[in-house]
Amino acid sequence: MNDQPSCRVYLFRHGETANSNEVCFNGHFDVGLSVQGENQFREWAQVLKDEPFKAIYSSDLDRTQSSARLLGEPHQLEPVTYPELRELCFGDWEGLSVSEVEKKYPNQLEERMKNIEAFQVNGGETFLQLQERVIPRFEGIVAQHPNEQIAVVCHGGVNRVIFAHLLEIPMKRIFRVKQDYAALNIIQYYGDEPVVELLGGVADNVLTTPTQDKKIAIQ
Repeated sequence: MNDQPSCRVYLFRHGETANSNEVCFNGHFDVGLSVQGENQFREWAQVLKDEPFKAIYSSDLDRTQSSARLLGEPHQLEPVTYPELRELCFGDWEGLSVSEVEKKYPNQLEERMKNIEAFQVNGGETFLQLQERVIPRFEGIVAQHPNEQIAVVCHGGVNRVIFAHLLEIPMKRIFRVKQDYAALNIIQYYGDEPVVELLGGVADNVLTTPTQDKKIAIQ
């Protein structure tokens, strides 16, 4: 195993959405940020203003682009966007709240929770299909930045399938990974070996800067 640090990734979930008063299946539905969501990333921008980001990436949906743009302002960086980093497509459920789905599509939510990895809404994706879409793009981004620090602003489902891949978590267990709005995760690569240093961090209680002699832990 390579013990020299290489790419360092700050992986965020986007800020709170404008329809967050009720849990919604936004998927590819292009909802924007709430005022609170904007403030969450203004706070991150202030906390991380001295971090040496070389690039910032996001999906091409408004809620991630807006979050990434706020994060990049102190660094004079505009987000590079990729549609492959979009949230899981929910098909017929797109933009609907949990209560609306329960009313229009009875029993489907229960079916989904019993079969997380393979359940598919009409016109939507499975989590396995999401992972097949996301991982090649994510790994391509990382490969562009050996020995550099980058930020990537994505979605709850996207971040979970990334961690499922990196940590070899069964897809049916991905909701054991908590990803609140504006959560920060830090992934330090050693060669091509990823180490998760932070999971679900918040701006008022996070240490983000590695020590100068940082090495991969062996105990």
